[in-house]
Amino acid sequence: MTLTSTLIVDDLSAYPKPEAVPAEVRSDGNRLKDGWNIDDLHIEGNEGGKIPSTHLAWLPSLPADAPIEDIRAAYERDGVIHVKGLLPREHVMECRRRFFEFLEPAGILKEGTDPVDGIYCGEDPNQFNPHERDYRIQTNNELLQLTTTAGYDPLIMGFTDHPDLLDFIGRLMPEWKKPSRYKKQLMRTNIPHAYKSATRVHYDQMYLRGQKPGTLTAWIPVGDISPVSGGLMYLEDSLSLGIEMENKWRAYNKNLPVDEQMSGFNSNMLLGGGLTRDCTTFALRTNRRWLVGQYEAGDVVFHQCRMIHCSANNEDPDERIRFATDVRFTDKLMRFEDRWDEYGDEEEVDDEEDAGDE
Repeated sequence: MTLTSTLIVDDLSAYPKPEAVPAEVRSDGNRLKDGWNIDDLHIEGNEGGKIPSTHLAWLPSLPADAPIEDIRAAYERDGVIHVKGLLPREHVMECRRRFFEFLEPAGILKEGTDPVDGIYCGEDPNQFNPHERDYRIQTNNELLQLTTTAGYDPLIMGFTDHPDLLDFIGRLMPEWKKPSRYKKQLMRTNIPHAYKSATRVHYDQMYLRGQKPGTLTAWIPVGDISPVSGGLMYLEDSLSLGIEMENKWRAYNKNLPVDEQMSGFNSNMLLGGGLTRDCTTFALRTNRRWLVGQYEAGDVVFHQCRMIHCSANNEDPDERIRFATDVRFTDKLMRFEDRWDEYGDEEEVDDEEDAGDE
């Protein structure tokens, strides 16, 4: 079975066709986790409707104090590892409180609630949704302006400089001579019931083509994110698929100007970036399951740059706004992707929700 372009990417007949599609989808693993039954979950992305439970499984996790050899083995084998309790919960919740205090004047929070809870006000989410491109070009979008301002707050800017995170990167990637965090830090919210605003299916290397594959992404839930609250999902066994796709994209792009070859938004890519908006069809056509997480404040998910992932819509039962951030790490002695090593909001790299880079 191969992917067909009309089912995955709009108006792109040259879409790479993965050749290594399993004969059948995996069915192993426990279906229950922390009181959640994955067969009962209603999870969907931007398009394609509900993901069948046959194509859902739990994202494996390890505690932060597990032997680093076990964590490294899982990261290398699976392309992703969910590390539980790496950061102090109070450190995470302090950042969450500060962020939502910045956003409170926009009227996005329910009146009378504590900003740290991030309870949505209940209004039509379209008036607050900053993720679609038509909103991004409007200068009077108060929420987008406040989010940008929050990104320059010293406490929030320094959130991912916590020594526990930096120390862990050194242990996870001991072969790196000079571990370094890119300055750009993506902070994203996912408002309850704000459809068409989930992260598209993608892998990070399509936005990091200025250097060879090898960067590491740390995705950090800033607060608890339940399995139905719009957290990241990872396509099981997709590291080899991402490698194959990027190799084919490089071949398709070789006749473009150099700056276009490096762009995740060039004429060969999905309009707006990413692989597809339809995570359901993508899973069905690749015979793979989306791995869903139960994330808590203090957890960090590390994934390789060609690991395929996306997010789902936020259907949080308590109307909590999903807030997360992610940063990239690399060995600075390697060829360096300097577009990511500056503060600001350049469109090329600031596209978690509308282009899929998270």
